Amino acid sequence: MEESELIYMVALNRILRFNGKAALKMISLSGSAERLFNMEREELISLAGKDYGFFDLIINQKEVESAVKEVEWCRSQGISILCSTDVNGEYPESLRECLDHPILIYKKGEASLKNKKMLSVVGTRRATDYGRSICRKIISDLSNITDCLCIVSGLAFGIDAQAHRQALECGVDTIGVLAGGLDKVYPASHAYMAKEICSKGALISEFPRESECNKFNFIQRNRIIAGISQGTLIVESNLKGGSMITASLASSYGRELIAVPGRVSDKLSGGCNMLISRNMASIYTNSQDLAHLLGWGCKAPEKRHSVKSLFHPQDFAKEKILVALESDSSLEIDRVADLTGISVKDLAPALLELELEGRVAVVAGKRYMLL
Repeated sequence: MEESELIYMVALNRILRFNGKAALKMISLSGSAERLFNMEREELISLAGKDYGFFDLIINQKEVESAVKEVEWCRSQGISILCSTDVNGEYPESLRECLDHPILIYKKGEASLKNKKMLSVVGTRRATDYGRSICRKIISDLSNITDCLCIVSGLAFGIDAQAHRQALECGVDTIGVLAGGLDKVYPASHAYMAKEICSKGALISEFPRESECNKFNFIQRNRIIAGISQGTLIVESNLKGGSMITASLASSYGRELIAVPGRVSDKLSGGCNMLISRNMASIYTNSQDLAHLLGWGCKAPEKRHSVKSLFHPQDFAKEKILVALESDSSLEIDRVADLTGISVKDLAPALLELELEGRVAVVAGKRYMLL
């Protein structure tokens, strides 16, 4: 895209207060943002069929001057500006499908917004231990079975922050969608995390620098979270709140909506349980089913050559355990002791080591199985 058109897009985005639908209509009628700003009032009225107040801002071109400075600042900060009208650019196709998508996105970071298996993970700011724990497990499991995974969230307290942290820990891309400009992270306490996300993922926003994080901006932000991903996972949510707004938006965009169930007595699971009970969201059961629901499939498990592995003498017990576990799909520890001739006391630490190495898993009934 030519820089002149980019500047006019930035100016129009500010003039129409981030109303992507209205901005795209004006661009479609005029042919380009640059042409729009070079029209006289009579031409604008004829084009739109009505005299709108914002025509004055287009005609006096004051916002164009601000847009020039905005583009220069972005360039100095390593921030890309992605325009929805640039069909050959990096603007995400999934978001462009939404009728109310933003006309541009500010992006800082190396992660691509296209050709990704994106999952938006949102939830309450007052996350419980259960919510944080299940959030960690889901993302960890998905990172092991899914290639090119990208976790999207809003950098807020609670579930959002947990989702970003776990993605970073698992080495998968993560996208933080801000409710203000990229010049100021909100909440301020997440500035360090935002810096880490920029180095391993990306921060995005439709708002220019010096934008205030007001209530309207958060609702605007939520439509990007809902629209950019193939699915939205609600981990914990009350019956009302930002997560439920995101859930409603995801459904309106035809995205998969998944909710983690909780106890009926837990208020912070009330929203999730309601979505599931009304068939508005699929129930989360395990990460394999979640991946299949999103049409991702799963990575083929790596072949284990446990029997042929050469252990040091002190690892001989582990070799015998692995051979024993090949005889059945799962075994209790007493049965493993019978097959190996190793005492239960000596089996416990060896089994723990194998579990930590990712060779063995503990399943229901305290039974052990090969991975």
